[in-house]
Amino acid sequence: MLAVKKIGILGGTFNPIHEGHLNIARCARDFLSLDEVWFLPAGTPPHKDVAEHVSAWHRKNMVNSAIASERAFLLCDIELEKKTPCYSWETLEELHAQYGQNADFYFIIGEDSFAMFDQWVHPERICAVCKIVVAKRPLDKAAIKKAHPMAFNERIEAYRQKFSTEFIEMPVEVMDISSSYIRKCLQAGEMETILSMLPDAVLSYIAEHQLYQADYPLSLIDTLQKKVKRELKPERFEHTLGVMYTAGNLASVHGYPQIKAMVAGLLHDCAKCLSDEKRLDICHKQKITVTDIENRHPHLLHGKVGAYLAKKKYDITDPQVLHAIAVHTTGCPDMNLLDKIIYIADYIEPHRDKAPHLEEIRRKSFADIDAGLFMILEDSVQYLSQSPSDMDPMTLETYEYYKNLQK
Repeated sequence: MLAVKKIGILGGTFNPIHEGHLNIARCARDFLSLDEVWFLPAGTPPHKDVAEHVSAWHRKNMVNSAIASERAFLLCDIELEKKTPCYSWETLEELHAQYGQNADFYFIIGEDSFAMFDQWVHPERICAVCKIVVAKRPLDKAAIKKAHPMAFNERIEAYRQKFSTEFIEMPVEVMDISSSYIRKCLQAGEMETILSMLPDAVLSYIAEHQLYQADYPLSLIDTLQKKVKRELKPERFEHTLGVMYTAGNLASVHGYPQIKAMVAGLLHDCAKCLSDEKRLDICHKQKITVTDIENRHPHLLHGKVGAYLAKKKYDITDPQVLHAIAVHTTGCPDMNLLDKIIYIADYIEPHRDKAPHLEEIRRKSFADIDAGLFMILEDSVQYLSQSPSDMDPMTLETYEYYKNLQK
């Protein structure tokens, strides 16, 4: 017979997960000598909407990022797999039915939730399958008292009498953090304010996927499209539209703001209409670095000059959009997600039909963006190797960077 494990369960929307959540989980693990702590992200909470439309997929990934280096912390995605709202009693009963023979469950809740526990849906069924652990920390005492007039000690004794389980009071260190405050700061661009509130891996994930930030309005696409159409030749404009829509589709699949990706796709070739002399002149006047190969082949400058025009002529100031435009021809080591989207979209858009392995690359890019990216780099380097003097060193440097990541 297997030994019975002591398993803590910490639920929440985790939108995003922060150091306060991790602190409670660490306290529970150590205070109760738990074998494991399971993080239980809510799929569709019955009592509230998930703010800012951050998908369950992103919230799951952020939890995984946050707990990856933590001892005995695991993700439980049982609610994320469901399409309908989940109540705690349903999830806990399901977990008990599946694991209960070999597990004692400790359901971890905050003092604010505990104050209204008897108003939850079927609290008695929750208590029938697990012990209740109350993370007791100073919160808004006036709000707690208003929600339930009994003092904490009276309330916990009353619950112990009313429900057939153990209620455990667990002291926790005070951490004045809330997910709603973090979202508000991110929306306002106040990243510095919240650096200590989020694990580094979660901060990186939020930045990579541009979460909690307003996307461009859809009307901007129509406005820019009209302007770009006037500047480009018809065949170049058709290619541009192909890149724009492909970028939007890749963004949707890989969890990036769709309109922002479409804006970058729409403007990626906005400097293609300029002569080589004009591109070099802009670089000279704007002090844009020109490499030896770019000086010999000025058409390679359309990315760098395009980033300048996107800002100067089309009023786009987002640094990620400008960077994606600047590097879309050669790529660069350690590309961010939008860089990859635009680089790939430029290669696989529907009007492209001459590159080798194109259909395979298209399929791969939507399933695994890094695998698709590396296939393009491999094919590009192989093709350009036929004329080594025409290969931009940045293309080779990018290829070598991602080749090393394959090892």
